[in-house]
Amino acid sequence: MRILHLIYDHIRNPWVGGGGAIRAYEIYRRLATRHQITIVCGKYPGAKDYEEANVKIHFVGTGIHNYLLSTFYYAFFANSFLRKHYRDYDAVIEDFAPWNPLFGFKFNFNKCVILQIQNFLGKEILKKYNIIGIPFYLMEKYYPLKFKNIIVVNNILATRYRLSRSRTLSNGIDEDFLRTDVSADGDYIGYMGRIDIYQKGLDILENAMKTVPVKLKVAGDGRDRKRFLEMLKDRSNIGWVGLVKGTQKIEFLSKLSFLVVPSRYEGQGIVVLEAAACGKPVIVSDIPELRYAVEAGFGVSFRIGDPADLAEKIKILLNNPVLRREMGKNAKEYAKGFTWDKIAEKYENYLEEVVERHNRTNWR
Repeated sequence: MRILHLIYDHIRNPWVGGGGAIRAYEIYRRLATRHQITIVCGKYPGAKDYEEANVKIHFVGTGIHNYLLSTFYYAFFANSFLRKHYRDYDAVIEDFAPWNPLFGFKFNFNKCVILQIQNFLGKEILKKYNIIGIPFYLMEKYYPLKFKNIIVVNNILATRYRLSRSRTLSNGIDEDFLRTDVSADGDYIGYMGRIDIYQKGLDILENAMKTVPVKLKVAGDGRDRKRFLEMLKDRSNIGWVGLVKGTQKIEFLSKLSFLVVPSRYEGQGIVVLEAAACGKPVIVSDIPELRYAVEAGFGVSFRIGDPADLAEKIKILLNNPVLRREMGKNAKEYAKGFTWDKIAEKYENYLEEVVERHNRTNWR
């Protein structure tokens, strides 16, 4: 197949570089030996087109130092690229974000177009952006309903978006994470992910740590880094270690006691699966998208937006090493079903299924 994937995010994007970019990178590098793949991403300062592992990466938009302008420019130029080149591909995947829709559904009758959904914000858009967020709120609510073929990363998203038809294809983890020693237990707790204070609930975590007698190490980077570091002034029990990748990420996770994921909204959270693969319990906010960690026996939830409840849950896990070990075993067992190799195979099968169905319908 000739596959075109349009996603603003990229693993080196200094503003986001999140789970969507990691998902695209991990899946397509596994499929590139059998398919021709082009990924169109939003341009950021210093971004240049390149090819890696037979996957072509093309950047569109503007390279100026402004995240908002970058996303809007991406929407315009990515849509232009799609209109010009959609006939060159067998399958087109549009990664959905309400601020840069590409209107791929207009090509549904001429090409196999798939919308991929990895997140849901709902009224959080209005809380974050006030009246300016209204068009984005409406876009998120109605835009996905225009598509015939939709991928979601978990079943909760299908319910959130009121989708009558979709395919759930989870995020995954590299098998190297599974090779860590589940019995190892560190002397600190951790947060790992994008430094986005509001979405990731870092203000909630910072507040909770005022009454917790343990070291918190924060790994990651993002557009809120400067503001977040200001919050950490005079906080001796919180340290920022920067962005960690590859073996550094595995080392960070394998040496902590447990991971904290205080997000206000989330898709699935690759970091939760990675921590699980390292045999680590997680504390998550009680949003539906993260409930699976609790149901699988390796997570504890706290009331979203409640730093006192988060602090209480941290103390419970800190004071119960036996419980942590038991949860760690559950975590590693759960993660075994979510390797990127398995996810890429399911993803490939779905694309082939949709393309075949599209071609058969059009032939008739």
